[in-house]
Amino acid sequence: MFKTILNLDVIDTHTEGEPTRIIFWNNIPTNVKSVKEMYEYFKSKYDHVRKLMLLEPRGHSSQFGAVILPPINQGSNFSLLFLTTSGYLDMCGHATIGVSTVLTSLGYVEIEEPYTKIVYDTLAGKIEAKVNIKDGNIINVSIIDVESYFLESENIYLKPLDKNIDVNISYGGNYYAIVKSEDIGIELKIENIGKLIYYGNLIREEAYSNLLKKYKDIKYPLAMITEDSGEKNVYKSIVVFSRNSFDRSPCGTGTAARAALLYHENKIGYNGSFIHRSIIDTKYNCRVLGIKDTGTQEKIIPEITGRAWITQFSKIILDPEDPFNAGFIT
Repeated sequence: MFKTILNLDVIDTHTEGEPTRIIFWNNIPTNVKSVKEMYEYFKSKYDHVRKLMLLEPRGHSSQFGAVILPPINQGSNFSLLFLTTSGYLDMCGHATIGVSTVLTSLGYVEIEEPYTKIVYDTLAGKIEAKVNIKDGNIINVSIIDVESYFLESENIYLKPLDKNIDVNISYGGNYYAIVKSEDIGIELKIENIGKLIYYGNLIREEAYSNLLKKYKDIKYPLAMITEDSGEKNVYKSIVVFSRNSFDRSPCGTGTAARAALLYHENKIGYNGSFIHRSIIDTKYNCRVLGIKDTGTQEKIIPEITGRAWITQFSKIILDPEDPFNAGFIT
């Protein structure tokens, strides 16, 4: 006989190939005053929901999730929490594009043409999305990310290669350890994905170990492996997260971090733009909307534009006798 002790209505999207599983959530105390408190409450009370949504057998190793919650700050429309198979992220560009597509397509926000603006509170800060609409159809979604910046360059030793390689640490809502594919001797081709994930995880670990010596509160960086596209103002990369996870899209916050590095290298300036391609050849357009000089550091305000599509509506259930009701990962 069919039975369940939990029902989750979820909406799945993909943004330039990268999945997001989305839920609405209102079970948060009214006295929560910040996104950090909201995150801590959700993590302590509902982390099993994250696992149920994203882990196998209902999800997969590269599944992403987003939780839509009430806004925290005045002027915001919603709050967003970003879920991964291993935990949480401060910000996620592809998920924000996916959520914005859902909210607009399904009538959760009032539609205005040519742009419908949606403001989100996130752990990384306030994010603005602009949904470009023409004749009732979504053309694309642009997100204005948090202030992004180049942090530093460092040198790390990769034991399997028996050599040191250069790494650039850049921030775009999350920290990224950025390396050139030629330095590890692996081309950005899908048939090389196993090797790319392997070295991406090594790069993350070594970079984090070095960063902790100087920045005790810094968060674990994601790894970005880049490759020269051979075209002007076109860049290619792959972002490796954790375990066997990699981004099918060019990665939203990774694109912002790449823009910050390009600005630091004087390859892009104010109002400059570039195309960022993924390992499956999907793309984001990125533009530098502004520059902020803090006196000790220059930061950019990046805008990332891409497309998302709704792929399915479904209901996740929890049978109390299911041996995998907490999920697992391979």
